[in-house]
Amino acid sequence: MTTANTNLTFEQLVVAIGKIPVAQQIKLWRLLDTKLNRNAIRRQARDEFAQAVEAIRTANEGVNEDDVMADDTAVVKQVRAERRARHG
Repeated sequence: MTTANTNLTFEQLVVAIGKIPVAQQIKLWRLLDTKLNRNAIRRQARDEFAQAVEAIRTANEGVNEDDVMADDTAVVKQVRAERRARHG
């Protein structure tokens, strides 16, 4: 069995894992996968998304949605025109 120094940084651990045979990497991946708390991961992702939405709403209070859509439409037209000009 291979042993590892537990005083490794995360980056060093990633490098070390990259050096072991693929079969052992797959075995490690499967082991780690069984230990994932998928409910906690989903909950964290949902919380982070809710925080991001709230930050966007706060940053854009009082902004008229029609003005935003007009700006978006203008930007899309500009990008498409630039792409057409570049690619003929």
